[in-house]
Amino acid sequence: MGVTMPRKRSLQNETKAAPKTVGAAKLTIEILRTLAKQPGPVGVTPLASTLGRYPGTVYAVLKTLQAEGVVEFNADTKTYRLSLGGVLEISNLQTADDVPERLRAQLREASERFGVCIYLSQRVRADSMIIVDCAAPNQPLGLYAKVGFRIPVPLGGAGRLLVGWEGTGDAHLRDAYKRTHWLRHKPPYKQWAQQARQDRMAGFAYEEDSVPEGLATIAVPVIEAPTNTEAAPIRYMLNAIGARGDFAGENLPVLVDAVKHLARLPNA
Repeated sequence: MGVTMPRKRSLQNETKAAPKTVGAAKLTIEILRTLAKQPGPVGVTPLASTLGRYPGTVYAVLKTLQAEGVVEFNADTKTYRLSLGGVLEISNLQTADDVPERLRAQLREASERFGVCIYLSQRVRADSMIIVDCAAPNQPLGLYAKVGFRIPVPLGGAGRLLVGWEGTGDAHLRDAYKRTHWLRHKPPYKQWAQQARQDRMAGFAYEEDSVPEGLATIAVPVIEAPTNTEAAPIRYMLNAIGARGDFAGENLPVLVDAVKHLARLPNA
């Protein structure tokens, strides 16, 4: 009588399979994000209501985070908030080789030199980027974004450049056009797609519609290695934002060249 051996799982197929999210880990991240946005401590019930989760489940995660020193509990008010020390322990892991550390001094020098704000954003999810560093000149520009600010993707020139970097085929661009966030003017698809292709060829994007009135911005991808010059995904993006007059005429190519130079890391 033959014996049927169990089929071996293909490591190749397992590697290619879509990653399965872990519910507890996802809820933990949701709780941390929500607490970070709160103006003050919050109780279990309102926090659970905001998340659309069962209070008991939220309570269990909060107690775990409290035990690990990431969350503080106020016994008098029965509320929770992030622990500064615990968060710093987790987040203070940058080394001299990390992109924000490598660019920090140059960001500030370029910001003062050109009189513009420069933001460094990191792609953290398919639908969003987070500002991880910023430099502002010693003059008011009416900008209030700060480190930790979440930017939806695609949005504005940076989003258009990200889309074009990933591909310029019509099907890809049409799908991205449907997902794009519009703050003011929504251009016709053909006009937008043509601009996305031009941005990809030029290696930067210019935009006015996604910033406050009277301002303009350019977006440039950070080139971390030679492979990034082709189709490698963009992990970081630089945005220079300032008065439109600072980007007018001969100023634009000068500023673009400066930000491109900034965005090309020494080892790239």
